[in-house]
Amino acid sequence: MSILRSIILFLTFAVVANAAEHCNGIETGAKAYNEGDFERAIDEWRTCSDNGIENSDLYYNLGNAYFRGGKLGFAIYYYKSALRLDPSNDDILHNLKYAQAMTRDKVDEDGEENPLLAGLFKAHHALSLKAQMWTLLGIFWAIALLAVARRISRNGKAKNILIGTMFALSCVFGIIAMSAGYKVFVAETEITGVVTAKDADVTSAPSDKSQTLNTLSEGTSFEVLSEQGNFAEIRLGEKVRGFVKMSDVGIVK
Repeated sequence: MSILRSIILFLTFAVVANAAEHCNGIETGAKAYNEGDFERAIDEWRTCSDNGIENSDLYYNLGNAYFRGGKLGFAIYYYKSALRLDPSNDDILHNLKYAQAMTRDKVDEDGEENPLLAGLFKAHHALSLKAQMWTLLGIFWAIALLAVARRISRNGKAKNILIGTMFALSCVFGIIAMSAGYKVFVAETEITGVVTAKDADVTSAPSDKSQTLNTLSEGTSFEVLSEQGNFAEIRLGEKVRGFVKMSDVGIVK
């Protein structure tokens, strides 16, 4: 099954799984989406969102509709909004990563990358939070069984092997636990934004008359440091820092 077909399949399940009685636009939007009328689907679902419904499936559906409608920035914004409410949902993460792979802006860091840090960074992002929690549970029970085996074993060599294995698993458990804890911390504290316009100018000050430092393309994600009137102070990597118009971006809260 192709990725695009997977997106449609996931959307169907999201609509069915949630209670449409809270907003009639959920069912109407689903009907419009299945008919290929993505603009109408967006209008219906946005009406539900504007009426105060905060639901991961609703945001996920909006992300799918915007993606199918060719609006990458809004698609990423709503996928991120859905993931903030349901951080262990692999379907949302799958579609978000696919959409982000289509963005143009990349962050290039200066200097030579440390192989050890690079390996830890890749390992940190290799598993979703949900997968990490299941892995931690499996390691916990493995250590418990090894502890029982060590206690009943009468062979000194076997006991040493069991102790060594328990120590190694405990180290792995600690690393994964720190990674999972950091993901939870970031999800709860970090504020991110996404460029929803075709592009957004990064200026030196929160003013229309200030100097333009950079231009970010649609779909680019960044860290939000503060909000100042009609502008947001942002940071992207070590090179990009400044202000963008709130009308050009979406802030994931």
